Amino acid sequence: MIIRNFPIQFLVAILLITSRVVGENVSDSLEKALAATNDDELKIELLIDLTDRLSKTDHSKALTYGLEAYGLAENSSNTKGQQKVSLIIASIYYYLSDLNNAMHYASISKDLAEDLNLDQELAQSLDAIGVIYYDIGYQAKSSENFFQSLRIYEKLKDKNGIGANYCRIGTLYLDQKDWDKAADYYTKSIELAKEINSSEGIASNLNNLAKVYFEKKEYEQALKFFNEALQMNLEADETYLAASNYLNIADVYLELKQYKTAISNLNHAKELFDKLGNKLRLAKSQILLSEIYLETGQKTECELLAKNALHIGKGNGYKEIIVSAAGTLSKLYLAGIDSASAFRFYILEKQYRDSLFLEEKQKTLTRLELQYQFEKNEKNLELTRQRKNVVISVISGCLFFSLIIIILILKQLKLKAKKLALEKENHQKELTFKNKEMVLNVMSLMKKNEMLAGLSEKLITFEKDTSSSESKEIIKKVAVEIQKSQGDEIWKEFSHRFKEVHGDFYDKLLQNYPTLTPNELKLCAFLRLNMSSKDIAELTGQRVSSLETARYRLRQKLGIANSDVNLITFLASL
Repeated sequence: MIIRNFPIQFLVAILLITSRVVGENVSDSLEKALAATNDDELKIELLIDLTDRLSKTDHSKALTYGLEAYGLAENSSNTKGQQKVSLIIASIYYYLSDLNNAMHYASISKDLAEDLNLDQELAQSLDAIGVIYYDIGYQAKSSENFFQSLRIYEKLKDKNGIGANYCRIGTLYLDQKDWDKAADYYTKSIELAKEINSSEGIASNLNNLAKVYFEKKEYEQALKFFNEALQMNLEADETYLAASNYLNIADVYLELKQYKTAISNLNHAKELFDKLGNKLRLAKSQILLSEIYLETGQKTECELLAKNALHIGKGNGYKEIIVSAAGTLSKLYLAGIDSASAFRFYILEKQYRDSLFLEEKQKTLTRLELQYQFEKNEKNLELTRQRKNVVISVISGCLFFSLIIIILILKQLKLKAKKLALEKENHQKELTFKNKEMVLNVMSLMKKNEMLAGLSEKLITFEKDTSSSESKEIIKKVAVEIQKSQGDEIWKEFSHRFKEVHGDFYDKLLQNYPTLTPNELKLCAFLRLNMSSKDIAELTGQRVSSLETARYRLRQKLGIANSDVNLITFLASL
């Protein structure tokens, strides 16, 4: 729940390289001047200026002007104009969440800055590329670009750029749970922010430094830095940041079980978020308060706050809020022995939790797709650069046969890449088909299991109605035999088909976690197919509650009990 000031605010701000806040009349004047001129060079300058000025207020119009400026600059070989406007276009696409086009233009800006030996612009372009990689979770590439940018800023002795990069790199280490390095970079960023008198930079990094100590469970230090950041944000009238600080401080006191102080800070946060009209943060504050009240037995307050948060969640489509609020209400009513209400909110929680899980899977696929596309575009840009260098080399007197060799090599690489891609695609299709076939088989076994279960129940009923003791004994044995054969037959058939598709899954599991029991291996196999507890229960005849307990114990053995790692995602990665 701890909120970091840096990623949301600073990562967006970094792309706003040259934006200026001006009156609407200035834009009108520029548009009139644009309409009155036929000079292409002047048009490019006016278009870039308009794109820059409108980039924060009218994305659609700014993008239209930016693309027109880029086209004119490209046609007139105005590479400096191309470089400048491409970075602004990248920022606009970033705001529009079109990361593919944002990366395309940021990469163009980077290449042009390199060609023109523009160090400051190159560092800014690398920052922009690093931001986009960070957004899709590609930390290796993000880190690579941030460090390249940092080296340039150090060469230019640009303290503002150096401090900002320290902060970004610190966040990368924080994400990787390397607390010491994260703290080191945040501390260095604070020192530089003090040198250039940037109160915003100091407060943001104090908050992030406090986050490091919170994760290390050094709560006294965490409170110290959170409170320093809070005081700075209150003095600067940064209401949203101050409210976020209150939330962070409340989280620390929650860990310390100091509920009274936690409630006080949460109420401060709630009031500020309500004042700002930030319904998402308001609802999160209410949920935290309701959970404390539930813990301390204040049921009326808990119910009121949880229902308020649920109302906000439903009214604004905040699925995570609905899940948290419904979960709290379910626990509240279950403790009050109101089973009907508890069950109703449990169903609501499960429904939205499943929806969030599906959305997360889709986001993961989208991130992977973007990673692939970025790498592909990067290679294409690299190939473009190579071809340009080849042309220059030829003009400079390179031998014709050298060019032929390069072309042959490139073609060979392309053919090899196509072949590998085709093999990968065929393998994926085959695996998908086998998985579908296996799922259909499991469904068939489930139906058969239901039929056998029904037959067993009928035999048991018939056994009760039969007067002959000998007949009762025979019927009872048959019923027991049917029940016993169900699980063994289903598992043998399932295990055989599963090993055909995922042959090395068990080997990897046992190699990394040798203490897993046969039943836990079965559960892992079912989860590897993305089956829910309900589906597994129907297939195996176990209770859903027993399966949830088994899943918790499995998470403990896999070493992910105290983390946010999804169990199904973890098993799929093996």
